[in-house]
Amino acid sequence: MRHGTFWPPFVLLVGGVVATMVGGAELVGRLQAAVRLCVAGLAPLFIGTSMVAVLACLIVAFSPLGSRRLGGPEAERVLPPPQYFMVALCTTVAVGILFWATAEPLYHLKAPPLGLQEHSPAAVRFAMATLLVHWTLIPYAIYAVPAVLFALVFYNRGLPFRLSSCLQPLFGWSSEGWLGDLVDSVCLFALVAGMAASLGAGILTLSGGVAHLTGLTSAWPMWMVIGLLVVATFVISAASGLERGIRILSQVNTVLFLAIIAFVFLAGPTAAEVRLTATAVWDFLSGFVRRGLLLDFKPGDAWPIDWTLFYWCNWLAWAPVTAVFLGRISRGYTVRQMLLFTWIFPSLFVTVWMGVLGGTSVAFDADGSLSKLLSEQGPEAVSYAIFAALPAAGLVIPLFLAGVFISYVTAADSNTLAMAGLCSTGISPDSPEPPLSLKLTWGAVVGAVSLVMICGAGIEGVKTLSNLGGVPALGFEMLCALALLKLVYEDR
Repeated sequence: MRHGTFWPPFVLLVGGVVATMVGGAELVGRLQAAVRLCVAGLAPLFIGTSMVAVLACLIVAFSPLGSRRLGGPEAERVLPPPQYFMVALCTTVAVGILFWATAEPLYHLKAPPLGLQEHSPAAVRFAMATLLVHWTLIPYAIYAVPAVLFALVFYNRGLPFRLSSCLQPLFGWSSEGWLGDLVDSVCLFALVAGMAASLGAGILTLSGGVAHLTGLTSAWPMWMVIGLLVVATFVISAASGLERGIRILSQVNTVLFLAIIAFVFLAGPTAAEVRLTATAVWDFLSGFVRRGLLLDFKPGDAWPIDWTLFYWCNWLAWAPVTAVFLGRISRGYTVRQMLLFTWIFPSLFVTVWMGVLGGTSVAFDADGSLSKLLSEQGPEAVSYAIFAALPAAGLVIPLFLAGVFISYVTAADSNTLAMAGLCSTGISPDSPEPPLSLKLTWGAVVGAVSLVMICGAGIEGVKTLSNLGGVPALGFEMLCALALLKLVYEDR
């Protein structure tokens, strides 16, 4: 085991759990205030880094480096293209698109920024375009930059299975020493916070479904039971390895995604979904730079901190260690093909998903009923209210619950493997599996952090965890973008 990588984030996170349990709501409140202040101060860096990631992906895709085959000219693919796409999609979306697709546009309709009138046509257009800003090309570029870089340095340069290897092209130093351990430790800390945030959203979504079906109250006893069940499942799956665990889960998850989106499209307000999606895509693309750089907002405005920067923090928190997994499964593909499967194709899928589910939510909220439900019962109740209004709710709601459960398990499964691998020695393309004990340990830590935060602060606890993970990961993402661009320059 790499003790210098494992112990610092482990001690910090476990200590944080204990301190939060002792300090209670007061400590959680102080943490929220401190993290928010930090994110606000770093806002220009978050915004700039996210857009640089998009630019870096475009440059790499159209450069000679895009033709480089990962692992060498004769490298064999780990996964065939259909399974590669399924695994890449399902290990990155986690539970977010299931939780926020219906809830987020309602927040923007109810309290739109920029002086827009609530529930106005302008607020509708803003809400739908904002979904695409937060969930498609920009966040997937944040993922793709370190993923492509890791694949290149691991497979083509033969550097160690460490995130710190990504910085070798930039600085030239070895990742074997204390500095390499520090980089990997910071990234592990960030990912645990990001995974815990997504687990919190998943627990709230699942508890909302159970409450809808059974009439029980969605509160901390239910959250504890659901959280323990989810953690146990993804740890068991991670223990079984890539072949038996993640690959099968991703296939099942993709089928569930397609079934849900097809059902909502056909049974819901189809014409409204098509119209809202088409308008959202146009608004998003035509105002891409303006929206991506948040040029319509003034420094210090609350809305970007509460929403866009919250999302960038969450994506950044997941990006470093997710890069290890995506890089690992990309052997045998060219860099350009990897960008298609980890950046473009997932963005297209999520565009359709957000258009259909987000458009349905907006259409059903014409009378303000969903916004009222959001205020009274929280975001976890929205999706189930929508499905209850559609035919065959008794069949579709359990299907949606299964999708939420498997979606998080799939994403957590892959990252648990990557986290354990970063703390291990001897990981190589020929021996990629880390010890079971490390998988169990990190799974337990993620579960504990998530449960403590949502029990102490609910949905705001989820946002705090996202921000907490994104702050330390910001610097790593910036350096990865520079290192990748340097490889492009060297490969001219």
